[in-house]
Amino acid sequence: MKCIVPSCLAIRLVCILFGLLFLTVGGCRPKVPPPPPPVVEAPPPAPVTPGPAPHLAQPSAAPKLAALLKEVALRYDPGMTQEDRDRDFSEKIAHARQVLRLERIKAMRERSLDLINSNGGVISWEYFRRQKWPDGTPVGVTLNVPVWVPSRARPVPTYAALAEKWEEVAAAKPRPAGLVYFAGDLQDINDKSRYRTAMLAFEINSLHAPLAALLLEYIYREGVYEPAKRVPILVVRGGEDTYAAAADSGPVSVEGLSFADEIGGDLNATKVRLTYPSLADIHHGRHVKASNHRLGCALDINDFNFKGLVDGMPNQVSASLRHYNRDGMHQLDARNLPDWVFAAAKKVGYRIPQEWTYIGASKDWPHFDCGTK
Repeated sequence: MKCIVPSCLAIRLVCILFGLLFLTVGGCRPKVPPPPPPVVEAPPPAPVTPGPAPHLAQPSAAPKLAALLKEVALRYDPGMTQEDRDRDFSEKIAHARQVLRLERIKAMRERSLDLINSNGGVISWEYFRRQKWPDGTPVGVTLNVPVWVPSRARPVPTYAALAEKWEEVAAAKPRPAGLVYFAGDLQDINDKSRYRTAMLAFEINSLHAPLAALLLEYIYREGVYEPAKRVPILVVRGGEDTYAAAADSGPVSVEGLSFADEIGGDLNATKVRLTYPSLADIHHGRHVKASNHRLGCALDINDFNFKGLVDGMPNQVSASLRHYNRDGMHQLDARNLPDWVFAAAKKVGYRIPQEWTYIGASKDWPHFDCGTK
């Protein structure tokens, strides 16, 4: 038999074919990318429990105003950021001022004085609150707003009249004017984890009511989203001549802070417990004829009378540097309004204390109004 010897070329071709077969079947398969990791969706934002909306005590007496308050009520959407909340606040302010025709917030003072002058009246809240605007809306309304209060705070009715002395109102209790809250223990006042929601009531010019409602609801809503920002709002003074709590409430004790002087910036304070004959000694006031309060165009927030303290908190009017350290004072006593509250008031359009002089000097206290010039 004849032996067939493959040529070198044939051997090479066979080797190449086997090599290609090996590479195709084995290690030269195209690499398949690994599957993507499973998509893990973020949990939805936690639901937010809205607070009670600001509203009129008698909405049927001012239906247009009651409807506007509903239109400008702030949103409580889940997951709202600070930017979201501030945008909502600014949009509602713009809407309220457009509806009220308040391009300048000072216009509420000018229109109030025009109405008084056209009726031949006097600059007194007791007179002015009973008047009506051309569309039939009463000037004076009682506004209910949501607030945070300390766990042991208790409601205190207030009374009002045109009187020379607040003691007259405290003794006679001529007519109900609203509701404030009394909290006497500083530890309880500073314990934000135990705050609860409450409703506070005060009288105000109906032209001013939507803007006041927005500021106070903004303060409340910030505490819903960020509990560390909760501010106890115990007193709001709006439209009034003279007001006071009742003189027959009996003795009360309350804690406050006393400082070394009345002008410095040192925050070292001494806690002092004070006792007063009645709640009227803490909750009272009388406004001069030129005050915007007599027109219902101003707000005093957390306004108290604490005799016996040096530049203490709560303090009505202060010339000290420490009161401009608002965040530092708020940490010492949460009744002090932090700086962001003043910034929010400025967004509404209010005149804030450092923008004007009080009895010839720059003073600070929690006062916001429509201005005079």
